[in-house]
Amino acid sequence: MDISRRTDYAIRLLTELARQPQGVAVSVRQLAEEGAVPYAFARGIQRDLSAAGLITATRGAHGGISLSREPRSITLLEVVEALQGDVSCSVCTKDPEWCKRMGGCRVHRVWREMDAMVRKYLAEQDLAGLAKSI
Repeated sequence: MDISRRTDYAIRLLTELARQPQGVAVSVRQLAEEGAVPYAFARGIQRDLSAAGLITATRGAHGGISLSREPRSITLLEVVEALQGDVSCSVCTKDPEWCKRMGGCRVHRVWREMDAMVRKYLAEQDLAGLAKSI
Protein backbone atom coordinates (compact mmCIF):
# COMPACT_ATOMS: atom_id res chain seq x y z
CA MET A 1 0.00 0.00 0.00
CA ASP A 2 1.32 3.41 -0.94
CA ILE A 3 0.28 6.63 0.74
CA SER A 4 -0.29 9.07 -2.10
CA ARG A 5 1.09 12.58 -2.12
CA ARG A 6 -2.49 13.83 -1.97
CA THR A 7 -3.12 11.81 1.21
CA ASP A 8 0.12 13.04 2.75
CA TYR A 9 -0.91 16.61 1.99
CA ALA A 10 -4.35 16.01 3.51
CA ILE A 11 -2.74 14.73 6.71
CA ARG A 12 -0.52 17.81 6.83
CA LEU A 13 -3.51 20.13 6.42
CA LEU A 14 -5.54 18.30 9.05
CA THR A 15 -2.61 18.28 11.47
CA GLU A 16 -2.34 22.06 11.11
CA LEU A 17 -6.09 22.33 11.73
CA ALA A 18 -5.74 20.14 14.82
CA ARG A 19 -3.30 22.68 16.25
CA GLN A 20 -5.96 25.41 16.09
CA PRO A 21 -8.57 26.03 18.80
CA GLN A 22 -11.61 23.78 18.26
CA GLY A 23 -14.20 25.36 15.97
CA VAL A 24 -11.96 28.18 14.72
CA ALA A 25 -12.08 28.45 10.93
CA VAL A 26 -8.74 28.86 9.17
CA SER A 27 -8.23 29.78 5.53
CA VAL A 28 -7.08 27.02 3.22
CA ARG A 29 -4.32 29.31 1.99
CA GLN A 30 -2.95 29.74 5.54
CA LEU A 31 -3.10 26.00 6.22
CA ALA A 32 -1.39 25.27 2.91
CA GLU A 33 1.44 27.64 3.76
CA GLU A 34 1.85 26.25 7.29
CA GLY A 35 1.77 22.65 6.06
CA ALA A 36 4.00 23.27 3.01
CA VAL A 37 1.20 22.08 0.70
CA PRO A 38 0.72 23.62 -2.75
CA TYR A 39 -2.41 25.77 -2.63
CA ALA A 40 -3.95 24.17 -5.74
CA PHE A 41 -3.67 20.74 -4.09
CA ALA A 42 -5.08 22.11 -0.84
CA ARG A 43 -8.23 23.40 -2.55
CA GLY A 44 -8.93 20.02 -4.13
CA ILE A 45 -8.19 18.17 -0.91
CA GLN A 46 -10.57 20.48 0.94
CA ARG A 47 -13.44 19.15 -1.16
CA ASP A 48 -12.55 15.52 -0.42
CA LEU A 49 -12.22 16.16 3.32
CA SER A 50 -15.51 18.03 3.39
CA ALA A 51 -17.30 15.26 1.47
CA ALA A 52 -15.92 12.74 3.99
CA GLY A 53 -17.29 14.82 6.86
CA LEU A 54 -13.86 15.46 8.38
CA ILE A 55 -13.98 19.23 8.02
CA THR A 56 -16.58 21.97 7.93
CA ALA A 57 -16.25 24.87 5.51
CA THR A 58 -17.49 28.35 6.32
CA ARG A 59 -17.85 30.98 3.60
CA GLY A 60 -17.39 34.69 3.95
CA ALA A 61 -14.84 37.23 5.09
CA HIS A 62 -14.06 35.30 8.27
CA GLY A 63 -14.58 31.90 6.69
CA GLY A 64 -12.30 28.97 6.27
CA ILE A 65 -12.27 25.36 7.33
CA SER A 66 -12.34 23.71 10.73
CA LEU A 67 -12.37 20.13 11.97
CA SER A 68 -15.85 18.68 12.20
CA ARG A 69 -14.91 16.78 15.38
CA GLU A 70 -12.26 16.90 18.05
CA PRO A 71 -8.77 15.99 16.78
CA ARG A 72 -8.54 12.92 19.02
CA SER A 73 -11.64 11.45 17.34
CA ILE A 74 -10.26 11.67 13.77
CA THR A 75 -7.95 8.80 12.89
CA LEU A 76 -5.43 8.42 10.13
CA LEU A 77 -7.43 5.45 8.91
CA GLU A 78 -10.39 7.75 8.26
CA VAL A 79 -8.18 10.21 6.41
CA VAL A 80 -6.49 7.58 4.26
CA GLU A 81 -9.83 5.99 3.39
CA ALA A 82 -11.34 9.40 2.57
CA LEU A 83 -8.59 10.10 0.05
CA GLN A 84 -7.63 6.64 -1.22
CA GLY A 85 -10.46 4.25 -0.42
CA ASP A 86 -10.10 0.97 1.44
CA VAL A 87 -6.69 0.25 2.92
CA SER A 88 -5.23 -2.75 1.15
CA CYS A 89 -1.69 -3.99 0.66
CA SER A 90 -2.62 -6.36 -2.17
CA VAL A 91 -5.14 -6.21 -4.97
CA CYS A 92 -6.46 -9.67 -4.09
CA THR A 93 -7.63 -8.57 -0.64
CA LYS A 94 -9.50 -5.66 -2.16
CA ASP A 95 -10.91 -7.51 -5.16
CA PRO A 96 -11.25 -11.32 -4.79
CA GLU A 97 -12.18 -11.66 -8.48
CA TRP A 98 -8.79 -10.26 -9.48
CA CYS A 99 -6.83 -13.44 -8.77
CA LYS A 100 -7.46 -16.83 -10.35
CA ARG A 101 -5.84 -18.56 -7.37
CA MET A 102 -8.39 -17.28 -4.84
CA GLY A 103 -9.31 -20.05 -2.43
CA GLY A 104 -6.10 -21.98 -3.08
CA CYS A 105 -3.48 -19.30 -2.50
CA ARG A 106 -1.13 -19.90 0.41
CA VAL A 107 -0.21 -16.22 0.67
CA HIS A 108 -3.67 -14.63 0.66
CA ARG A 109 -4.03 -15.11 4.41
CA VAL A 110 -0.77 -13.20 4.96
CA TRP A 111 -2.02 -10.24 2.89
CA ARG A 112 -5.34 -10.20 4.78
CA GLU A 113 -3.54 -10.22 8.13
CA MET A 114 -1.18 -7.49 6.96
CA ASP A 115 -4.17 -5.37 5.89
CA ALA A 116 -5.71 -5.86 9.34
CA MET A 117 -2.47 -4.81 11.06
CA VAL A 118 -2.13 -1.68 8.94
CA ARG A 119 -5.78 -0.76 9.48
CA LYS A 120 -5.45 -1.27 13.24
CA TYR A 121 -2.30 0.84 13.42
CA LEU A 122 -3.80 3.69 11.39
CA ALA A 123 -6.97 3.54 13.51
CA GLU A 124 -4.83 4.03 16.63
CA GLN A 125 -3.20 7.22 15.27
CA ASP A 126 -5.25 10.38 15.67
CA LEU A 127 -4.83 14.02 14.72
CA ALA A 128 -4.37 15.12 18.34
CA GLY A 129 -1.32 12.87 18.66
CA LEU A 130 0.13 14.12 15.39
CA ALA A 131 -0.46 17.75 16.34
CA LYS A 132 1.45 17.25 19.60
CA SER A 133 4.43 15.60 17.92
CA ILE A 134 5.24 18.55 15.68
